[in-house]
Amino acid sequence: MAKKAENKIQAAETEAEEWVRVDSEGNPLADQAPTAEELEAKLAAANRGHTETLGDAWAVLTGQNPAAIMGQIATTVMHDGGTRPSWQWKRDGKDHILLAWPQDQPVRAAVLVAGEEGEKLAPVTATPLLEGLPNDLTVDNVHPWQTGVEANVAVTMLEGKNPMWFYDPLYGRDKDDLTPGVMHTFLLAGLALGLRKALLDEITITQGVRYEAYAEAWLAENPGKTRLDVPPLKVSVSNRHLIMPGRNFCEYQMRATIEEVKDCQLEKMPVKLLYLSFPFEDRQPMRLAVYASKMVLGDYEPEAGHEVDAYVWLQGRIIDIDQGPQQ
Repeated sequence: MAKKAENKIQAAETEAEEWVRVDSEGNPLADQAPTAEELEAKLAAANRGHTETLGDAWAVLTGQNPAAIMGQIATTVMHDGGTRPSWQWKRDGKDHILLAWPQDQPVRAAVLVAGEEGEKLAPVTATPLLEGLPNDLTVDNVHPWQTGVEANVAVTMLEGKNPMWFYDPLYGRDKDDLTPGVMHTFLLAGLALGLRKALLDEITITQGVRYEAYAEAWLAENPGKTRLDVPPLKVSVSNRHLIMPGRNFCEYQMRATIEEVKDCQLEKMPVKLLYLSFPFEDRQPMRLAVYASKMVLGDYEPEAGHEVDAYVWLQGRIIDIDQGPQQ
């Protein structure tokens, strides 16, 4: 399992590298460039699947084989973890309580337990729980998991634009409020499956809609020249903020500038917390807390001001009513 997860991370990093070859309008470079139809499908988030597993997330967060450590994690959380009133709910005659540990860190291991009212509660699922940053987002769609207490949720930031998907570990609590068209404040975070300092300051475009417009204008300004004379279009990606859909729903390829870095840890495993933001012309920027483990970072030490390329799994939930300490 550990080797399988490592291979997936390497594949994610390869995908992120390929993504750098695409500008903010989706125009690809000449080498390995997708067709217009493939690019349109990619931008529309087509050809992706809803995966209902957290193995990759646990693997990159802990750096270990999830199958070998999940029993220990669940035992620790149920023994030492705490909860909040907003992490407890009743549905269909059952009590549900989310326990999370450690209580003093923004990245936690969480176990959801459930059972008949007044009866013994049993574990239903275990998930990394990431404290996110508040964003006002409009619900677009919901894909419930077979567990019934987790889901992938789609939200929009601008009307008419493609939705963005994230995993909701508290769907069992939030499901009645996740009505399409309704805006909520969500806590939004990401777990980096691959992250490195950005490698390119500019990209070269030799085909696509943007290149065709550029070539037409260049030929008009250079009479007597032919299409073969048109130079490649150079586009700077320095200080740009880009998001592209990844291999699965809730996964995204990103380029952004780190605004702040904090250190945190899950037990003895160090984790860097990176604060990113993605600006929009007609609304407040999307703010994102991204967690990057030692396994993902390797020898790279992220700093404020660094531009990074990342492959990120997103997680979100409707903001907790109570923000006090866990009990």
